Amino acid sequence: MRKNNFYNNLKQKVKDSKYNFSGNLLYHLIAPLVIIVLGLILALAINFNLGLDFKGGTVATVVVSEDLNISQNYNDIKNKLDEVLKGNNIDGLIYQKVETSYYGNAITVKFEKISDELKETLKADLISSFYPTIEDENDLEIFVKVDNFGANVPNGVVLSTALAILVMIVAVFIYVASRFGISAGFVSGMVCILNLITLVGILAITRVKLDISIVSAFVFTGMYSLICSTILFGKVNENFKKEIYAKFTNNQIANVSVKDVFVVNTSLAIFLLLFAFFMGIVPTTVVRNTSLPLMLGVLISYYSSMFITPGLWSKTYIKRKKKEKEKIEDNNKTTKSLTQEEIIKEPDVIVETEAKE
Repeated sequence: MRKNNFYNNLKQKVKDSKYNFSGNLLYHLIAPLVIIVLGLILALAINFNLGLDFKGGTVATVVVSEDLNISQNYNDIKNKLDEVLKGNNIDGLIYQKVETSYYGNAITVKFEKISDELKETLKADLISSFYPTIEDENDLEIFVKVDNFGANVPNGVVLSTALAILVMIVAVFIYVASRFGISAGFVSGMVCILNLITLVGILAITRVKLDISIVSAFVFTGMYSLICSTILFGKVNENFKKEIYAKFTNNQIANVSVKDVFVVNTSLAIFLLLFAFFMGIVPTTVVRNTSLPLMLGVLISYYSSMFITPGLWSKTYIKRKKKEKEKIEDNNKTTKSLTQEEIIKEPDVIVETEAKE
């Protein structure tokens, strides 16, 4: 009961707010535009902070006899590897459990590319830490390896991802336009593009390391933009049908609608932020690296749905005005036609009355 009261009170406070979500569009556009410009400058000046997937690095592989599916064994081996890496001033970035075709279980760790001299030093330290009693160099070459690797992102993956995002934007336009009109579809598509570009800009500013998992963040941002647009335009469509809003302007309808969905959208955004946050504490490196970009995508999409989409829609939607104009013209025509009929029929009525008398 208290939760319902809190929810209703919050919803009522938002509804009573006099803030003009739609009318302050130009002010609301300042933040994303600044982010985009700064991000573009940084990207051109110092490039993005590319991860190992895009630029390559060095990988160390150590074969072990322990069963790495047991968490305690895996943690012990990982900690042992960490100690050797830190002793050489190397930060391990990506850890993986693998199964070799020759001696079974192994663990790999990827990090920034190092010099050939440091590679030999690291290899010697790993051998002394894991296999101090083995002297056969052939065996050691199997048990411990330190090699460079190139970018492992397939050729054309960036282009195919961009194409997939473009298709998604077109799908957003078609879906929203088919349900809520051309103006709503156009605004949804434009806001989706703005969100994705803003995400690129903020990734450049925050220097988040970009790897192949970043693709999921862009797809998620696009999908969340679609959800926000659907929620807002669904409410706009509903308010259009209410008689109390019949004389409201586009700006007023947009403000009423965004206030109606404010609590729902905010609750959904908080849930998604918490979900993305908890992804950041998952041991899997790929999942953990996606956490921050997902959180940024949620914040960007939420902001645009509350402060940009209503204003853009109110300025592009013209169907409502046309309908009102047509309705007025139809009423005028009906009035004129009735007046002419009355004028024509009036003499007949008079004649009939006189004849009866």
